[in-house]
Formats: sequence, C-alpha cells, structure tokens
Amino acid sequence: MISVVDITSYLCECNMNNPLEQAHFLAQADHESAGFTQLLEGSKYRFARALEIWPSRKTQILAKQTELKAHNMDFCPQPWLFNTVYGSRMGNDANGTADNDGFDTRGHGIFQLTGMDNRVRFLNWLNQKGRWLALTMAGLNSFLLTEEGAILSAIWFWQDKGCSALALSDDLTAVTRKINGGLNGLTDRRQKLIKYKKMLGV
Repeated sequence: MISVVDITSYLCECNMNNPLEQAHFLAQADHESAGFTQLLEGSKYRFARALEIWPSRKTQILAKQTELKAHNMDFCPQPWLFNTVYGSRMGNDANGTADNDGFDTRGHGIFQLTGMDNRVRFLNWLNQKGRWLALTMAGLNSFLLTEEGAILSAIWFWQDKGCSALALSDDLTAVTRKINGGLNGLTDRRQKLIKYKKMLGV
C-alpha cells in the first residue's frame, strides 16, 4: 500500500507544497485507489453496470448481451468490454476490437490513467523532468503499477487537468469533476478531505 508520507514527498518535489492542495489531492487519491490499494482498473463489470457507465456504447453492449444470452447481472467478457469502450478513442487504434489497445490501456495508477494519448503525454512529461529517460511505452504499464509511477502519473494528471487552482479555492465539487468526470463518491471524498485537512493542519 502506498503511504501518505511518500505521496506528500512527491507532491513537494513537484511544487505542490500548499497543505490545502495536498489535502485535496490526498482525498481524491484515497477515494480513487480504494485507500491506496487499487492501482489497476477492475475488469469485472456486469452488463447492467457497463450500460450505466458507458451509455455511448449501449448498442454494442446490448448486442453482446443478446449474443451471449446473458442476464443483466452476468459479467461482460474481457478483453471484449474494454476493447469496445476504450478501443477506438483516447488515442487508441481506430480498429478498436480488432486488437487489445482498449484492454491494454485501461486504467492504471492512482487516478486510473486510461488511453494511449494520456500515456504518451505522461511519458513526455517524465522526460521533460529528466526522470525515467529510458522508460518506453512498452514498459509504461508496469511502471504505472509501481509506487513511483502511480504517484507521478496522478500528479501529472492533476496538474494537466488544472486541479491546483480549484483545490486552492477549496472547491471539492469542481476538483471531483476534473478527476472523476462526474460526482461519483462525492460524500466519501468530502469525508476524506476533512480527514486530510485535519492531518495537515489546514
């Protein structure tokens, strides 16, 4: 499990020294990674849940459910699901389910870095900082599952999404939208923010 002390050390290295911003970062990271224990997107999605999360792929998901004669609570097959929902966007190959790009670039790291575009931009960011210069795309997934890779990718994502200013204005809702794309788990994020504010003396 990744420690809060290690995370704050990396935050300071990346010029995120303000305790309020750190508290917001830790609250979001804690929630997104199930207490800093889950660094890989889970692959078990039931058909009903998949339809909720990816309504834009409703036609394909329903077609597969019909083909398999599956019930709503049955699990979607993998790598088919991730290839279907991720395979033709976010920089992944346009042929989608004809390869495993979607499955291979599923969420990795604390903030679930997803897609080829994000991976390329994160790798470029690392190189600009003079870190991990020998790292290639082939080894990136493994790196994202290490403590350093998980933390640094989350910091890159945070900064790339412009979360710093929102955190410094103490806007939990806006930060959550940037990290999550919606407001899933907002109550838990708020409780964790209170905890980390207290821990950091905010």
